[in-house]
Parts: sequence; C-alpha cells; structure tokens
Amino acid sequence: MRRRAALIAVVALIALGVMTNAARAAAPAAPVSGFGEATNRAGQVFRGAWSADIALATPDVAVGTWTLVDDHGNRVMGGTWSARQARRGWHGAWSARVAATNAILSGTWDADDRTLAGAKTFDDLLRRTAEKQIAGVWRLGRARGDWWLSAAR
Repeated sequence: MRRRAALIAVVALIALGVMTNAARAAAPAAPVSGFGEATNRAGQVFRGAWSADIALATPDVAVGTWTLVDDHGNRVMGGTWSARQARRGWHGAWSARVAATNAILSGTWDADDRTLAGAKTFDDLLRRTAEKQIAGVWRLGRARGDWWLSAAR
C-alpha cells in the first residue's frame, strides 16, 4: 500500500512538473515596448508608441499594438500588428483605426535585413532597440514608407 501511494505521489509530481513547464512555455515573455517613427513617400513623419507580447513557446511569432500621434500628442491612428519569422527576416501585418474617420486600414511590413544580424527571435530583435534603432518598410496597397523603432525612454 505504501509503495502504491509513493508511486502515485511520484507520478503526480512528474505531472505537476510537466504542467508547470507547459504553462511557463505558453506564458508570454516580459512585454517589450518603445517608441517609433514612420514616414510616407510624401515625406510626412509620424511618431508613436508600440508594444509587443511574445510567447516563450513561439519565439518566432509576435503580436502587439501601436499608436501614432500628431505634434500635439493627439492620437491619429492606432491598432495591432503581428509578426512571423520568415526565411530571410521578419514579415508581418498591421491594422489600424484612423481617429478622425474611424476608417480601418490594413497592410504589411518587413524588417530591414541589415538590422537583424544576431537576432534569433523576435524578442531579440525588439530588445535590440535598447542599443540601436531597428528599421523596415510598411505597405498599404500602393502606398509605402519606412519605419524605425527605438526602446522606451
């Protein structure tokens, strides 16, 4: 009887350890946030903030939010973004609601391969913003522009 109780206790401890490890892997890493700038082909500059959540179990996928503000700090647009590691770099999609019209826009983005050296996960890439800006290009139909991210100040 004691042997059976000990066996049950060992199995329960192993199961608890497996469940704890699975829960830890599914949990998000510490959120990352910062500031960014984007330009369009007309030369307009937009500034804003971004945040990211990356699950430890899926470091090659990320989701987050972003906001662009005008020179007075009023929200111009904001929305969500997602990212996935591709063979050569990071690619993603974004959507936003325009504050003035409530129109919803969506497009795609890519990270500049030159900013990726040594970044094995998206978390690595975003945390690199503490050291230097990372950059890329955004697209909305035929419209396109550049973006830059830096760490929270």
